[in-house]
Amino acid sequence: MKKIMIILCIVMLIPGYLFAAGGSEKAGSVGKAEEKITLDWTFWATEKELDIFCRPAIVEFEKQNPNIHINLIFIQNTDYFKQLAVDIATNNEADIVTLDTGDGISAYYNIRKGGAFIPLDDYMKGYVLSDGTELEKVDLIDSVKKDGKVVALPWFTFAAPVTIYRKSVLEKAGVNPAELSTSWESYYAAAKKLTKDTNGDGKIDVYGFSHQTEGSVLLRWWTMHWLWENGGGIFPKEAAPYTADNLIWNSKENIEATEFLKKMIVECGPSGKYTVNDALNMFANGSVATMQATTWCFANLKAMMTENDYANDIGLAYFPNKGDRTPVNTTWGNPLAISTNCEHPDEAFKFIAFMHGKFAQGLQTNVPVNQEARAEYAKKNPYQAKTLDIVLEGELRQVPDIVQWRELDNIVNKSLEDAFLGAKSVKDALDWGQKEMQAVMSR
Repeated sequence: MKKIMIILCIVMLIPGYLFAAGGSEKAGSVGKAEEKITLDWTFWATEKELDIFCRPAIVEFEKQNPNIHINLIFIQNTDYFKQLAVDIATNNEADIVTLDTGDGISAYYNIRKGGAFIPLDDYMKGYVLSDGTELEKVDLIDSVKKDGKVVALPWFTFAAPVTIYRKSVLEKAGVNPAELSTSWESYYAAAKKLTKDTNGDGKIDVYGFSHQTEGSVLLRWWTMHWLWENGGGIFPKEAAPYTADNLIWNSKENIEATEFLKKMIVECGPSGKYTVNDALNMFANGSVATMQATTWCFANLKAMMTENDYANDIGLAYFPNKGDRTPVNTTWGNPLAISTNCEHPDEAFKFIAFMHGKFAQGLQTNVPVNQEARAEYAKKNPYQAKTLDIVLEGELRQVPDIVQWRELDNIVNKSLEDAFLGAKSVKDALDWGQKEMQAVMSR
């Protein structure tokens, strides 16, 4: 009898032992199962996106982890990073924050001495979710390393803009879609042909091209690949040394590319100040025939267009080559990081890990970083998948991840807005930007 009791005790202990020491999903707070924990998570997105892939994921996570509550804090995209910088500087950021690898993670990480986000390497090592997802194999890991340590986990992927067009509008105007990809000049000629007064009232009602002119962060994203392909940029190939004397913002290559893009905007596009979403609306209603769009744009278009038009009247084209240069594009991700002020980092990491599993990744309207989820995603989202495929065929480049990036980015966007809207000549606008950036880099 005594032997039987001993055996029963051992059997009862085995499941707990396996869970705690299993080398897969970490138990996190063993011994604190009854403690109710609330974790704040800040993110920007549209309400539609929050309903599609944020809130359902939270519901499922809390179902599986009833002792953990995720408090989703939504901040408008235009204000998010400004607010994040203030919050970190005042030790008031959320437990879990959403970052952007294309927005200079270093600028936020280095606000607080020693780094604002905790290293995740030890958490990730050997971590396998119950669905078989290995966190160490998540895409874009190299983009989130600071001082050799992983300080965030990419949650989903974006790709730089490719050209999209309305098939019916091009067909009616007699424009071959191949003209959009052949060269910069062939794209310009096609855009000119597409820009017309279709109803005879003396006013242009269909434009061949649209490009953000409002000087916020997306203006830079919608412009850099034009500059890169012409041999320009902010620094040569955006590589170190990141010094004042190595800036090339007012280079002849940048001036030439910006002049060309301004010609496209002025002669083939609607006038005035507008955003990418404004341009998407015009594309959706048929008043813009072509524009650049990235992966996240298609969810917006799907909501703006009829089901038939979205499914059948959108075409994708390669970005036009400049001479014999290889197209230069970029991919970037939105990572999740844990604040060094977080009181429950184990639980926070458990949530981040969950958001990289097949369930949460399967909810994404953006390209998943989970490779296994991506195959299913591609079936449901062919435009987004093709966009990424197109971008990956070119040379990939990223803006410099330096502590001064937020200041440089503001200068880039201001100088581009002034150039495109005519507040300054292109040369004067880029000369101003060069001087301002040199001042920042000389501090």
